[in-house]
Amino acid sequence: MALVRELRRSVGLPDEFDANLHCKIHEDNVGALTLANLEPQRMTPRSKHYAIKYHWFREHVYDKSNRIVIVKIDTKNQLGDMFTKGLTKVPFVHLRQILMGW
Repeated sequence: MALVRELRRSVGLPDEFDANLHCKIHEDNVGALTLANLEPQRMTPRSKHYAIKYHWFREHVYDKSNRIVIVKIDTKNQLGDMFTKGLTKVPFVHLRQILMGW
């Protein structure tokens, strides 16, 4: 709730304003999906060294209010790749069509 309170104050909304934020994250990395869906106190041998911010995020994913939902998608449909990788024409056009709704 502290995150919502900070967002509310940063945009100038009164403290009485109550909003529910819901976020859907599309992920194609199996390792990231596994770590995100672990219970907050469980860790893998390598994940125990991760930053506090990661553990905060994982607590919100595990929360049953479904404020943050992680959805597995196919690698070919990962829209973020369009902005972070140098794609050839065929995958670029495919992702552009999905993004633009053509």
